[in-house]
Amino acid sequence: MIKNLTFERLRKIKHVIVFAVILLTAVVVGMLNILSENNNYKPDNKTSCWLVGNSCEIGLAEGTLTVVMDRLPTIEEQIPLTVTLPEGLQLDSAYIEGVNMFMGKIPLPLEPENSRQWQGWFMLGACTEPTMQWQMVVQIKNRPEPVWIFFTTQM
Repeated sequence: MIKNLTFERLRKIKHVIVFAVILLTAVVVGMLNILSENNNYKPDNKTSCWLVGNSCEIGLAEGTLTVVMDRLPTIEEQIPLTVTLPEGLQLDSAYIEGVNMFMGKIPLPLEPENSRQWQGWFMLGACTEPTMQWQMVVQIKNRPEPVWIFFTTQM
């Protein structure tokens, strides 16, 4: 009788453990999907560019958006930059985030210098990757789709 109760109890415990593992897996997968979906937009050649040297240009319907950094991006150093927008467009927000490793969203505070130019600076943290890939996401007012500027840093 005692062996029967113990076996029956063990079987119920196994069922609870299996259910808990399935539930935990579903929650983790759901959270990863939520965290990985920054937005519904995917960069393409029309809305993104790779930093060549210390600058890049993106041809928009309204004109050319230009990003110029004072020097090549490096980790743990202040990097000043200028974003020049086509006439009539205004900057809404900007941030930088890691592509091949999660580094959080680094806010990019940009102040208007005139009607087309915005200036600011950023600082990138160090990570364990020898070559880190980054993306700068620039949101323009009244445009649903942001623009992306991609660049790398070396350890």
